[in-house]
Amino acid sequence: MLPRSWLFHQMSRTPCWLFVGLLCGCGPVAVADDFFLTIGGGYSPSGNQASLENNVMFAQRALGEQGVLGEHNDIYFSDGDAVGKDLQVMDPNSVPKANRLMAEFFGSGDSLGLSYRNHAIPKVNGSTEPENIREWFRGEGQTMKSGDRLYVYVTAHGSRSSDRQSPYDTTIATWNNSAIRMTEFVKMLDGLPKGVEVVAIMVQCHAGGFARYIFNEGDPEKGLSEQNRIGFFATVHDRPASGCTPEVDEASYVEYSTYFWAALSGRNRSGRLIERPDYDGDGVVSFDEAHAYTVITADTIDLPVMSSGEFLSIHSFFDEDDPKLLRNDESYALILSLATHSQRAILEGLSEQLSLTGDGRINDAWKKSQGDQGRGSSRRRRRSSPEDGLRRRITRDLERKWPELANVLNPVAIDLLTSRSDEFVEAVEDHPDYARYRELMDADETDDSKTKVKFERFIRIADNVALAENLRRLGDEKLIAQFNAIVAAESGSLK
Repeated sequence: MLPRSWLFHQMSRTPCWLFVGLLCGCGPVAVADDFFLTIGGGYSPSGNQASLENNVMFAQRALGEQGVLGEHNDIYFSDGDAVGKDLQVMDPNSVPKANRLMAEFFGSGDSLGLSYRNHAIPKVNGSTEPENIREWFRGEGQTMKSGDRLYVYVTAHGSRSSDRQSPYDTTIATWNNSAIRMTEFVKMLDGLPKGVEVVAIMVQCHAGGFARYIFNEGDPEKGLSEQNRIGFFATVHDRPASGCTPEVDEASYVEYSTYFWAALSGRNRSGRLIERPDYDGDGVVSFDEAHAYTVITADTIDLPVMSSGEFLSIHSFFDEDDPKLLRNDESYALILSLATHSQRAILEGLSEQLSLTGDGRINDAWKKSQGDQGRGSSRRRRRSSPEDGLRRRITRDLERKWPELANVLNPVAIDLLTSRSDEFVEAVEDHPDYARYRELMDADETDDSKTKVKFERFIRIADNVALAENLRRLGDEKLIAQFNAIVAAESGSLK
């Protein structure tokens, strides 16, 4: 049985559709409901960082501002409503400046300002332990009806599959060092009433394994699930994702959902308006447009995935011996002409960022993704960086002034952190090299790994454009219909 297109459901969610039905004498039309299930936090206090808490808060704020949060909004986070210090927080600015400078020049800034507190997320249903999630599906999940839509947002840790024969069976790390595997999550979804639709946004490490939840038992060989499922995943199944940090400064967060929720709501974490990525100009930001905005904008190590791309990786292919199929090195002009609005935005946006030009840029991007910029160059640059030299010079001059700083436990060093802290801070900041050192340290440095992954994102999108065309040319009507239904769902929106 083919999954039905979600376009009808998008229409049936609007009041005017209900109004037309009543005018036609068709009787009352059931209004579909949206259910939100959030699974967030770490597996223990030491793995439960402040960014995970803030991710939940930001998502709730973004969804609330869009007016889509109703009575069906359930949050499971770390240890639930237990009283105890379950959240790891780091605020270096809470540490006196003298201590920060002493650590910077004579010790290490690692864990400086680290502390623990109880999480502050209100109205949490319980901990993320697997049995609580199963119970949600057995309880609240059974109140759903055909046409209802379930959003699952996962902001947690994740792990590779423990089974080499099933590398896509990755996990969501849950409280008390437990976990939910992709295949187990599929079983939970299978228990929902028939006709329920699912949208997943997952940002844990190895999240891409869950991209296969669109298939029966998570296995592509067993066909596409009858349940309409789509998902947006921070990265592929065999890579970690960026974002988990105990830092409290949200301005420094660059993980996937930071951009995804901003795109859908029109505001970033700081509350500032962003230019909404309405790439097709229809006045609405769709899920795939939010994903595209993230692919273009996020300066991270992530290689994001969405359901249509995962489907194509299974059911379409390149074949140089088949003249009717596109190759993976087609001209950029051809690929751009076949791309959707969102894909075109990614290709053009990344071309500008990466200085890719000309009709052969897909091949050029592939070469760059293979690391021809110089393997290990970033590491060599860090070892001999100008700021390292300036730091050593400042440290040496401070030790000449106070030889006791050779051991930070010396009573003189302790005095410089306490009763003489102003004197110490002044000596550091008045050093002739300090201003330049701070300028270099605060500058945005190019990270080769983040640049390389943007080339990979560019290639992945170009390949998806070509694979979608090849799927159409292969002519399997069933697969084409399934793919079109997924694409239609990804083009849906919150409202």
